[in-house]
Amino acid sequence: MSAPIRRPALVRIGYVVVGLTLFAAYLISTFPYSTTLSKMLAPMGLEVSSESQKASFPFGARLSNVRLRSTRPASAGLLLESPALTIAPAFLSMLTLHPGVRVKAALYDGVVNFTIRPSGGGTAISYDLDSVDIARQHLFAIPGADTSGRLSGSGKLLLSSGDIAESGDGELSAAGLTVISALATSPIHLGDGHSKFNLDQGTVTIEEFTTSGGDLTLTAEGTIQLAPDPGQSQLAIQFTLSTAPAAASNLAVLLAILPHPSGPLPYHLTGTLNAPRIS
Repeated sequence: MSAPIRRPALVRIGYVVVGLTLFAAYLISTFPYSTTLSKMLAPMGLEVSSESQKASFPFGARLSNVRLRSTRPASAGLLLESPALTIAPAFLSMLTLHPGVRVKAALYDGVVNFTIRPSGGGTAISYDLDSVDIARQHLFAIPGADTSGRLSGSGKLLLSSGDIAESGDGELSAAGLTVISALATSPIHLGDGHSKFNLDQGTVTIEEFTTSGGDLTLTAEGTIQLAPDPGQSQLAIQFTLSTAPAAASNLAVLLAILPHPSGPLPYHLTGTLNAPRIS
């Protein structure tokens, strides 16, 4: 029979385990996350910066005033900013031999969770958004108009050195969608929206887009061919709209410039994001 482990030996083992755990926690909390993320995203023309970094119990770090910027000449500028972000190792991805990081960030009065890990020659990202204020974000914009509402959704993306976004899919929903435009005498209320999309080789396919409960009811499907300069992305979208009777006077200017009356006959949106055309 083997001899029992004596109490002093157990104590020494306990000290070793605690010491290794604290040492690992120290390494993880002091790891230069901003610099590492920037190196990981640099081939995609993206850069991460933060003002400070502190330890976050039990593992990981808390970064303050984090900014994600585009470094590509055609679209340089701020994309996202967060006042506080916690980042830690994604242990599940480590078990699959694809070490990554897990991030939770405050984002425009909402919350975003995502996991980033290397994948082949690129970077795989899975994300989950909850109640992000659309009016304060910098990623999406309608030329000549301001938008507001709350955005939620989930999905995944694969970023590569050749394209900012190579493949992926996801669903997005919005609550309280409102558009302020010179084409209407008062804000246009779109109500709630839902969309499903697929991304492949730089082409976004809108599988479903619908709104309900507002001044306009929209349905749309089609594609957006992404360009290094987002404003030059090519549109090929078909949509229909119907107007609530009470909103007809507010939307008179918008309806007058459309190529035909609203109803079941679809419109075709082509051109680019900077210069769209409707037929």
